[in-house]
Amino acid sequence: MKNAVRTRKAQSAMEYLMTYGWAILIIAVVLGALFSLGVFSSGALLGTSCIALSGYLCSNPVLHSGSFTATIGQATGSSWTSAYLLFVGYGSSAPTSADFVGTNGMSVSGGISSGQSVTFTAGNYISSTGAVTALPTTIGTAVSGSIWAYYSTSSASNLITQIGTVTVKAS
Repeated sequence: MKNAVRTRKAQSAMEYLMTYGWAILIIAVVLGALFSLGVFSSGALLGTSCIALSGYLCSNPVLHSGSFTATIGQATGSSWTSAYLLFVGYGSSAPTSADFVGTNGMSVSGGISSGQSVTFTAGNYISSTGAVTALPTTIGTAVSGSIWAYYSTSSASNLITQIGTVTVKAS
């Protein structure tokens, strides 16, 4: 009688191992297929976003053919004159007024009034090394950073403010 009970327990244990063994094998094959398709790569998880700080607008970021475009606005209650916008890569220090001149920053003709938005376009950015770098053209390559403004108001001049943070993939 003892051998019959022992045999049934052994058979039950083997059935349990075989059933769950096949299930684990199927899960491993599916995970392997997803991994080979690149579903778990960090680049696939990055989305396109533009998160504005309070009082500012940042929307519709696009990186296409080495050119970055976004809609930027401000609602601070004062009009900006002689405004410049600049894209600074993640890991870079805050820009100085010298960073906005030349081809680095985009001059906003006529400034930006409170409640107004403009289309910001940049062909390069300041990288984490501090060098002016061309934006990537390879589809799927992501760039993260922040948008800064250099402007004057009727009561103050040469102000530098961060507008928001951006993560964008080349398309």
